[in-house]
Amino acid sequence: MAFFDSMKETLTTAGRDVSQKAKEVSGVAKLKLDIKSKEDALNKEYIALGKRYYDMQKEGEIADEQIANVSSLLSEIADLKDEVVRMQGGACCPQCGAVIPEGAAFCSKCGAKM
Repeated sequence: MAFFDSMKETLTTAGRDVSQKAKEVSGVAKLKLDIKSKEDALNKEYIALGKRYYDMQKEGEIADEQIANVSSLLSEIADLKDEVVRMQGGACCPQCGAVIPEGAAFCSKCGAKM
């Protein structure tokens, strides 16, 4: 009976581990989908900004609203990408944006001190 008890415990532990990993993967996938959505919105803002800039150049106005929207979307995308990196157990280099292992003293891509 000890063999079956041990086997049951091993299978239960493995099941929990698989379940936890699936939750992590689905969380990362959701964040990546959010990033893609924000990047699509950013591209639309770039197009609108370009068109408005062209029109305003003819009329002498400034496109403050679109510039604010672009800045906001860039910030949201950066935050989501940082969350993905954290969920995957790494960190982002503040200089070049490369993914590096958590706790690294220097960036392996650009050499910046962390």
